[in-house]
Amino acid sequence: MGNGKCFGHLAGCLLAVAIASSLCGCGKPADEAALRCYVGGTMRPAMQELIDIYEKETGQAIDLDYGDSGSCLVKIETTGKGDLYVAHDPFLNALNVKNLSRQGWAVAAVTPMIAVPKGNPKNIRGLEDLAREGTKLGLTDETYNTLGHILPVMFKKTAVQAKIEKNIRTRTRMGGEVANNVSLGHLDAAIVWNAVIHVRRDKLDAIPIENRFRPDSKVDVVTSPTFGEVDMSNIRVTIATLKCSKRPKAAAKFAEFVSSPRGRAVFAKHGFSPARSGQQAGTPLLLYCGAGIRPPAAEIIEAFNAETGVTVEVDYSGGGVLLSRMKLSGRGDLYMPGDVEYIEQAKELGMIASQKSACCFVPVILVQKGNPKGIKTLQDLTRPGIRLGRGNPDACAIGKNCERVFKKNKIDRDALRKNLVFQSVTVNELGVQIKTGQLDATIVWDAIAAYYSREAEAVAIPPEQNEISPVGIAVLSFSKNKELSRRFAAFVAGEKGKAIFRKHNYTIDIPR
Repeated sequence: MGNGKCFGHLAGCLLAVAIASSLCGCGKPADEAALRCYVGGTMRPAMQELIDIYEKETGQAIDLDYGDSGSCLVKIETTGKGDLYVAHDPFLNALNVKNLSRQGWAVAAVTPMIAVPKGNPKNIRGLEDLAREGTKLGLTDETYNTLGHILPVMFKKTAVQAKIEKNIRTRTRMGGEVANNVSLGHLDAAIVWNAVIHVRRDKLDAIPIENRFRPDSKVDVVTSPTFGEVDMSNIRVTIATLKCSKRPKAAAKFAEFVSSPRGRAVFAKHGFSPARSGQQAGTPLLLYCGAGIRPPAAEIIEAFNAETGVTVEVDYSGGGVLLSRMKLSGRGDLYMPGDVEYIEQAKELGMIASQKSACCFVPVILVQKGNPKGIKTLQDLTRPGIRLGRGNPDACAIGKNCERVFKKNKIDRDALRKNLVFQSVTVNELGVQIKTGQLDATIVWDAIAAYYSREAEAVAIPPEQNEISPVGIAVLSFSKNKELSRRFAAFVAGEKGKAIFRKHNYTIDIPR
């Protein structure tokens, strides 16, 4: 594929076509009160249905301006007008590279399929059948079309690439054109997106392409200056709000409707594939997350992705370690340590834009199953011969919390120091040490203790002796996507996030 050279050629050709398109003004005249939504042609039927529903239910007018995705992109860039953009890859990447988007959502995907006349008269069952002598095949041109770039990748995986290419009768700029040629009987088959076939389902049948011939996400990735990195195995359909929008809140509200389960169902109805789990829309959010919160955080991230199509990448470690990384890198979007005190420290450094409460941690004494050492109180941790572990107060929230608990209860520090045989930078390591019999006792969060209930047991610390640790989620001041970061923070702190915390035995309300 030339690793970006071909996509660069695509960008140049689309620029010339798009300038002409912007001058002729495709789409209906814009209403000043309406949001302007640029839509790539393949997505037009689904988006028209969604716009009709939204206008009826909300009264918000939306002007659908359609054309090929490249010409729509150039309209945005040359006119500096518009509110939303709906396209398939790699055009959202280009929007981001050009710094034209506010935020984006993956709402569906398109999948290459073989289009054949209704009834499949040539009995074509897979990609290699296109190599049969005399088969009249139509394809899209890689000069103008994303699918045109993917086709050679798939053909190379077959044993009959030369024979397939010998059967090519025409290459068109748009998938709809070559699909129409099959409908009219001029061609025996074409390779187009599944949604293109769906529109013509009364005249065409769709034949799946075998998985072994499809692009591989580990190998078939190209990079170009215009489009950034493009994973050819995963061509997403995305909706993005534009930086040039004068009504960003109204635009985001419509985008959220389109990316909702209801909106995704409309795309499915129109023959699109579902947005792949874990796929990103634009640049992923980066969350710095305390290691003790990892299990619920991972599930919350998965639920957020399923609802929005947005990827959240995570750096798990102790809260203090993460704070140091944030200070050094000056990058990232969100911070969720195991102790809100770390957020307060970050706030003093000017690193916090906003924050919400997520749950709270209750410290407990974790001992081996059956409590063979008979540890019942904090004072028992100072008895001679107790193998004690603790979190490092300079590295993780549980270590910092232990300092407060010991100070509050006037525990003999020298006696604790004599018993200390292990110090960790994350709370998870402490549970492992108890499980493997390396320690007699340690202090961990209640939720962490629950994970080791088969191999260990928790000894409660009386509320009057304890120090409850609130867990907050904060948006970082240097985040480049604060709107989406705030949306994730609200999800974490909302009912869906709290339900996941409860499921993982985390305490939501501070015990009294």
